[in-house]
Amino acid sequence: MKETPLSNCERRFLLRAIEEKKRLDGRQTYDYRNIRISFGTDYGCCIVELGKTRVLGQVSCELVAPKLNRATEGLANTCRPTFIKP
Repeated sequence: MKETPLSNCERRFLLRAIEEKKRLDGRQTYDYRNIRISFGTDYGCCIVELGKTRVLGQVSCELVAPKLNRATEGLANTCRPTFIKP
């Protein structure tokens, strides 16, 4: 993916914010947001809250038995994690 270059105005804004050690939301450089992790009722499911941002994550896995002629070559298929912003 090709990145879009910053305009001179955007560049000055960012450099000034860095010099003043300010973030867009007004926090200082080392200020942090509260984090909360809640595990859902479903196996492999959790909700992560970081400040006002909430994310639902779910992971699943499937064990596959080996073929009869390759008894030592079973598989553990993992599915991609799913992240949904509620």
